[in-house]
Amino acid sequence: MKIKKSLKNLFLLCFAIAFALPAVAFAAVHDLVIYHTNDVHGYTFEERDHDGQLTRIGYDRLKAIVDSDPSSRKLLLDAGDVLHGQAFATSKRGELSAIVLSLMGYDAIAAGNHDFDYGSARLLELADKYRLNFLAANITADKPDSRGGYILPPYTVRSWGDLKVGIFGLTTPETKTATDPRNVEGLSISDPIKSAREMVKKLEREGADLIIALTHVGSEPYCVPMSQTIAEKVAGIDIIIDGHSHSVLTTRVRRADDSSALVASTGAFFQNIGRITVDRKPGGGFTISGKTLPASSLEFENMSPDPAMSMAMGVLKAEYDKEMGQIVLKVPFDLDGARERVRSTSTNMGRIICASLTDATGADAALLNGGSIRDSIQAGSVTKGQLLSVLPFGNYIYTIEITGKDILAALNHGLSQPGAGAFPQFWGMEVTTRPGEAAGSDGTKASPFSVDSVMIGGKPLNPDGTYTLAINDFMHAGGDGYDMFTKYPYHEFATLEEVFRNFVEKKDESALREISDAVVMK
Repeated sequence: MKIKKSLKNLFLLCFAIAFALPAVAFAAVHDLVIYHTNDVHGYTFEERDHDGQLTRIGYDRLKAIVDSDPSSRKLLLDAGDVLHGQAFATSKRGELSAIVLSLMGYDAIAAGNHDFDYGSARLLELADKYRLNFLAANITADKPDSRGGYILPPYTVRSWGDLKVGIFGLTTPETKTATDPRNVEGLSISDPIKSAREMVKKLEREGADLIIALTHVGSEPYCVPMSQTIAEKVAGIDIIIDGHSHSVLTTRVRRADDSSALVASTGAFFQNIGRITVDRKPGGGFTISGKTLPASSLEFENMSPDPAMSMAMGVLKAEYDKEMGQIVLKVPFDLDGARERVRSTSTNMGRIICASLTDATGADAALLNGGSIRDSIQAGSVTKGQLLSVLPFGNYIYTIEITGKDILAALNHGLSQPGAGAFPQFWGMEVTTRPGEAAGSDGTKASPFSVDSVMIGGKPLNPDGTYTLAINDFMHAGGDGYDMFTKYPYHEFATLEEVFRNFVEKKDESALREISDAVVMK
């Protein structure tokens, strides 16, 4: 696929249009208004449900909302994971999404773990080519260059007369395993709390009146540290705009000195955006208020998409659709790949994908991280774009000869993290689990599982035995914390997407239903 128009021509096309935008969505004028997104994962265009209700917002409608706001001081920020996910993003290794972000004019973007999914060099290339202001204050190169060690700018400052705003970026330390570890080779990811303190001191010295942490660290108990913990422990931060855990959150965190920070996150997949208003108090300081705006908000329904942005996006989509609209597969029933399901229980999608691995490789069993499955499939025809949205990472299948002891360790590792990408999907094994309780770093409780028993090939797992296990290259490199796999030599097969597609094509409905209905975890 080739993009026929350059970015420069797209800009000329967009702003040559002389359409008038509709009435403003917000009448109040504030000292500063911040619009923010996070974890968009390639969802670019608006979507509606069967009743016509808007379910995903789309960049052209967001642009209309931002431009119509009467406040003269505005920021548009994103908390990361924008370049990878849906097939629109992955089809050209992030380039189509980068063009859209550039046209939107984002002031700053946190570097998310999945923004490294094409490798750090590709992220830097896209940031430079399309002038995208990715920020990362806690990522440095092991071999510093002329940038002083930082691979991306650590912060940026925006000024409007008497208002000076400092924005710095933070990335989760999980990035070392939450992208393929090979993508971040040669990089160090420092403690976000330590880096945040350094950035606050630097921005205060530069005279920032308001300090914003743009973070891709997450706000759930499995995130270490959580964004709320950063807010609590780092004085001087006024606002944290967060991503990574796909949480919908607007909360105020108070510190021991009675200062506070607003922490906000908008969920994921363009189902919501955030709007934060900042106003000076007469006696000094700021009044800061945040709100999550779902796609169903009247503000969106009453606002027509920006016509110039719609036209530019249409040019990109037309090229993309030529390739991605091809029918590549038909499935006889719905396959469950919903994020909240594949990261908490065995699903029919997970079982069929893993069965395709054992079928293609002859392995005794297969185990995949739930985070490798990104969407569901409805019964019927499946396009190339839909299939790539389900399995977007281009992972290759590996087999390893592994001890039963390490299979048990892998299962316990994944099952202990419900809600996280490490949670396992598998086939060729029957696993009996028992629930447990574990305290999160902030004192909250998680509900993990642990293994009670494992059967492989109808026999109890022998810890001292050796088994052939099919996994993906991401896990073999230690992705999602599966370090027990890295020591084993591997044999490489085709890509996960190719093997899954071939398997579904050759199996009749009854064979697929047998796998779909199987109970492999109790």
